[in-house]
Amino acid sequence: MSGSPVSQTEFHAFRSEMRECMQQQTELMRQMVELQTKHNNLESTVRRIQKVSDETLKRLIPLEQAISGASVKSQYNRDLIWVILLFVVGIASWKVRGGM
Repeated sequence: MSGSPVSQTEFHAFRSEMRECMQQQTELMRQMVELQTKHNNLESTVRRIQKVSDETLKRLIPLEQAISGASVKSQYNRDLIWVILLFVVGIASWKVRGGM
């Protein structure tokens, strides 16, 4: 640098500008921390909602199957009822025709 000194007015202007830049940087950092906190809270909320949704789905699927009769156990019971009913009807018709 050459030996030209900085005037006091230039120095005060520079200092004011630096102070303003530092305040803006501090404000931006505060906003960044606030946004990071909100982001973390939202992620936590999403995980909690996902967990509740999964638990609800686990409880809902067996209920839907029970209502629609889609579970293996209820389908087996329905088939067994039909077999017994057909057997009873077969015996009744055999008796009506003059069986023993």
